[in-house]
Amino acid sequence: MKNIFKSSFFVMVAMLVISCNKDDSSNSSIELRNRQDVYDENIAEIEAYLKATYLTVDADLDATVDSIDAGQVSIWDQLDYPLQSVTVKNDARTTNFTDGRFPDDVDYKLYYIVLNEGGGEFPKSVDSTLVGYKGWNLENKIFDQNDQGVWFTFPQLGQFDPVSISGFRQILSKVRTSPNAPTLESDGTLTWSDYGNVLVFIPSGLAYFSSPRAGIGAYKPIAFQTKLYKLKKNDHDRDRVLSVYEDLNNDNDYFNDDTDGDRIPDFLDIDDDGDGFVTKTEIKKPEGEAGLLKYYPFNIVLDDPTTPEDETELKGIPSCSNDFTTPARLRKHLDRNCH
Repeated sequence: MKNIFKSSFFVMVAMLVISCNKDDSSNSSIELRNRQDVYDENIAEIEAYLKATYLTVDADLDATVDSIDAGQVSIWDQLDYPLQSVTVKNDARTTNFTDGRFPDDVDYKLYYIVLNEGGGEFPKSVDSTLVGYKGWNLENKIFDQNDQGVWFTFPQLGQFDPVSISGFRQILSKVRTSPNAPTLESDGTLTWSDYGNVLVFIPSGLAYFSSPRAGIGAYKPIAFQTKLYKLKKNDHDRDRVLSVYEDLNNDNDYFNDDTDGDRIPDFLDIDDDGDGFVTKTEIKKPEGEAGLLKYYPFNIVLDDPTTPEDETELKGIPSCSNDFTTPARLRKHLDRNCH
């Protein structure tokens, strides 16, 4: 399992979690190459691989890739599980400040195959995800596997939280979680149903680049089968606003939303509007307010309309003028003029 983790450390600065990616030059015996040049080679390798191999999928939707040796239809040409692609940027970070994106301007193509979309929720990048996986190199040798699943969180919530590589992490947005609770088997393992299941072929720039791993050479592309079992919505800064609600421009980049301009993204900032009053205090209900929760939920909660008013949450976080319902309102924790 060690191959899928990036080494990192945990530093707290005003409740900001800062992750550290390995510098590509950390291995002095390997020449640091231009990222675009390496990507151009990698994508040619991946496309040649997809044309020279075929895919077998068993009844459990476990995939095997082998070299064509008897006229089998290539992954490139087969239609049972269509080959797709998406172009992404490297989302790795040098810090978690707004200007801390890893300096990599390459547009990376990720080829992928969805074996099953799944019946649950699509994850956001700030959700923790429970993922089973199998990784192999383009010689079809497995270098890492975990069928029961590992929790990944980006960015880290704690010092020892595993963080997956960029290509592995970003492809999870193409599938959903399982909609069902797992079944506990007699041997103590868990079995999930209708989970997202996707193959992805990753250029080294979205993986380990110049840093070799066991079974993975420097500058070599790799492949993964990933199974998305479950997600957990995080509150990274513990301000009682879930991180998924702190993407103000809805572009799924949570690092470019900074209401007070202090370079700390809102989802990591305990005082989003910089008014000297922490967010958790600003969204606390007045004494005597009806409802089961101590703090306003981000939006109105009406899961069961038959629930009596004093037992449900009829108000989301209000504006300064006590508007609880207008979707486009400026919520009070984002408005420094409230104080």
